[in-house]
Amino acid sequence: MDVILNILVFALVMGIIVFIHELGHLLAAKAFGVYCREFSIGMGPKIFQYQPKDSETTYSIRALPIGGFVAMAGEPGEEGMESVPVERTIKGIARYKQLVVLLAGVFMNLVLAFVVFAGIFSYAGVVREPEPIVAAVVEGLPADQAGLMKDDRILKMTFVDGTVIEPETFSDASLGIVTFEDTPIELEVLRDGTIVNLTVTPVFNTESDTFVLGIQSYTGALEKVGIFETASYTAQYIIKTVGQIVMVLRLLVRGIGLNNVGGPVAIYQITSEVTTSGFDMLYFWNIIGSLSISLAVMNLLPIPVLDGGRALLVMVEMIIRRPIPKKFENTVMIIGFVLILAMMIFFLFNDFKRL
Repeated sequence: MDVILNILVFALVMGIIVFIHELGHLLAAKAFGVYCREFSIGMGPKIFQYQPKDSETTYSIRALPIGGFVAMAGEPGEEGMESVPVERTIKGIARYKQLVVLLAGVFMNLVLAFVVFAGIFSYAGVVREPEPIVAAVVEGLPADQAGLMKDDRILKMTFVDGTVIEPETFSDASLGIVTFEDTPIELEVLRDGTIVNLTVTPVFNTESDTFVLGIQSYTGALEKVGIFETASYTAQYIIKTVGQIVMVLRLLVRGIGLNNVGGPVAIYQITSEVTTSGFDMLYFWNIIGSLSISLAVMNLLPIPVLDGGRALLVMVEMIIRRPIPKKFENTVMIIGFVLILAMMIFFLFNDFKRL
């Protein structure tokens, strides 16, 4: 029974996020008169479809709750719409309009995240994240062995590849520790007005299933704030989260932290915690907001097939002032598809390795 509930929660979470994303594409496309044959949530065989009277678009739900699409006339690989007038195809509208259509999904995901987190912060209050100050050191773990002490303020972290983090919050420091795993970290800390330099190497903790130094933070303060401060805090929170995701992606490109990357199974494990928490709705919406930000950033990657890669091709056309040859575009799309497929296989491999 728990497995069924977990699958339903996973499908619901992914369905909401993908629905909002694809709705952005659909609304923008229809606003510019682009013919949209189908709006689908999920992949694989159809389990439900509906076409409103006098509508040219079929709305469907498919069996696999991973992804979705809007089938637009003029897109690579879309067949059966050759009779659609050129001006009603995605390629037939102005290029700046094409960009709007392609980026509308990402925009809607960020809007969803803003609404979700603004609602959470309005209801529960704003958590002032603790500063990067050590509240306690666990005896026998790397931080203790390296000489870190209570009330040390972490000013700077230098990692083996030269990456430097000057943490503003304790979570900033934690992200670096988890990402770089068991590699030495040069720490610069402030202790009683004096700069102290230390070297520490994280160790894997089986209980938390991650790498740790053995330090604890002070508890963040919870505050109730007004509507304008909530909106400002929400925007700052989203911007900071995007920045953290981008930092991790940059490190992944350099081969750092690859073992921490997860795919659909990892997402399923996260969403299944909703049922184990007794259907905590704040946790449920927090997952939706967080995954919505992640989806927005991932879709902006300059990989053909993804929104960011396709938008990049349109911008190239705007610069050269002529269409990219169809053969070249199709080749690039195939390469992008193969790359995404390879990434998915790698993510799944990581998922099952952690089971």
